[in-house]
Amino acid sequence: MVIADEVLSQTDVRVRCGTAPAALDAAIRVGPTWQLDDAAFLFRVPQVARFLVTNGNEVVVDLHASSTTTDAAPFLLGTAFGVLLHQRGQLVLHAATLSYRGRGVALCGVTGAGKSTLAAALCQAGCDFVGDDVAAIRFDDGGVPTILPDGRQHRLWMDAVEQLALTDCLGPPVRPCLKKFHVDPPRMATQGPTPLTTIIILRKADSPGRFDLTPLDPVDAAALVRDEVYRSKTASHLGRDADLFQQIAALLGRVRVFLLDRAMDFALLDDTVAAVLAQIDKEV
Repeated sequence: MVIADEVLSQTDVRVRCGTAPAALDAAIRVGPTWQLDDAAFLFRVPQVARFLVTNGNEVVVDLHASSTTTDAAPFLLGTAFGVLLHQRGQLVLHAATLSYRGRGVALCGVTGAGKSTLAAALCQAGCDFVGDDVAAIRFDDGGVPTILPDGRQHRLWMDAVEQLALTDCLGPPVRPCLKKFHVDPPRMATQGPTPLTTIIILRKADSPGRFDLTPLDPVDAAALVRDEVYRSKTASHLGRDADLFQQIAALLGRVRVFLLDRAMDFALLDDTVAAVLAQIDKEV
């Protein structure tokens, strides 16, 4: 985690440990653990830290007395950076991202949908890892949506680590209280932008053994992709609804979207990987 005045690789973003206010003086919206005003978003994680995200270029981390930077890091890299990107007006999806033969894919879904597990399995099958959980989509000068590596690792529960035989790649736990771990991906993406061609939205199927990968038309895809915006409600509180509508419309003009309904069963993983690779590899 970046501390003091150390600057991230993107030099116009600074993360530092410091003092964050208990409340914003001019808050225009207030939730149970967060507040926002015209320039800042303040949120707290009990017993961990308060985070003040300002103007899309600074995050102040105010650690709880019993907490460490290691405890705060998941919330910095998740919610805090997600809010910062929203403050910059960027399209951010809750997705793991990969590259296959130069084509980018985003695996979207709610927490627990199996994004990281499927991403790790796809990397074992030849994909390059790009990012784990927060996917910032950037449009190049020609309007092509692109994804960039975020410098993270897979984050996998121990049962997935064992199922995928990745114990030799096991790193520290995501949080001390969780049996979820950072895991080195077998393949990493190049550092340049990768054109995003495919979005796959993961959904848990109720029926055992069920597996369906269905292409979506733009109307159905638009609503589902909007639901996959990272910290979607927060984005609405920040006044981004109209902006996101336009960005998603532009995105859907360039990518294919699929709905993946499957039971949470490791026995289906190989078939899932094969079906996903077949779709990614098709010409757009």
